[in-house]
Amino acid sequence: MNKIAQNKWRILRRIVQFGIILLLLSPLLKLSVFRGTLISGELFGVSLVDPFAAIDFMMAAKTIYVSVIFGALILVGFYFIVGGRVFCGWVCPIYLLSEFSLKLHKKFALYNMKPSASFKYYLFALFLLLSVITSKPVFELISPIGIISQNIALGIDRPQAQFGKELESSVDIVNSGYSSSLMSDSYYDWQILFNSSLWLIVLILLVDIFFSKGWWCRYACPVGTFYTLLGKYSPVKIKIDHVACTKCNECFDVCLPSNVLIDPVQGNTNWVIDSSCTNCLNCIDICPEDALKISLKIKKENLS
Repeated sequence: MNKIAQNKWRILRRIVQFGIILLLLSPLLKLSVFRGTLISGELFGVSLVDPFAAIDFMMAAKTIYVSVIFGALILVGFYFIVGGRVFCGWVCPIYLLSEFSLKLHKKFALYNMKPSASFKYYLFALFLLLSVITSKPVFELISPIGIISQNIALGIDRPQAQFGKELESSVDIVNSGYSSSLMSDSYYDWQILFNSSLWLIVLILLVDIFFSKGWWCRYACPVGTFYTLLGKYSPVKIKIDHVACTKCNECFDVCLPSNVLIDPVQGNTNWVIDSSCTNCLNCIDICPEDALKISLKIKKENLS
């Protein structure tokens, strides 16, 4: 029981992460709970669109779609309330993979590349600029999140006759009038895409393990960057008790974007205010002194 209590947030997060995978599998399991992918879908009939995908598609189309904005605002509101990059820490399958590779990185890393903090913002802007120039949602065409979630949602060993309708419903932006399929209806093309996503997983894991801890999630993914921007204003943050903290640094070992803990542990702030924090809450579980807790930061910080 004590073991469970010491890992309560990690256990809950794993339940949510694998629960998301089950949601994506809903159509294959003959359930009507969720239909679509992590780019766009319907949960209990409510249309949801990833906010960055919504921006990307509308900039590519050079048109504003009210239904897309509404679907995106639902998620913006939800993730603002729960803490910005919670999508990364609790939902995204790529982050789950990066977490599993963390121990391997500690053991086999040849180098730990750390791009500047502004790199992800430049990449974020570059993808949107390319979408405007090419009139195609460039990131959505290569997004590991989108491609892998599509493979989970649609499966690979399905009869070709069923593919056309399912592909159309899952990869089009919901009710937007703007269609940008990532795949053709060809079963052969679908198999190629499935194999490509497997290579994406391998590439991300190899770079994670040998060259840069959590590189995709920390430095490259524009979806994560969007939620980083949102997290700057979210009131849900981790608070540190400087009296209880012994600076054992165990929290750094379990945090993927561990740089977010530097200022609070050193006593420069009472909160984890770096919006790159994913609120994974591993630091709360691991802290032997219970010096960290999740709380609401509403008032301006007053260091004691």
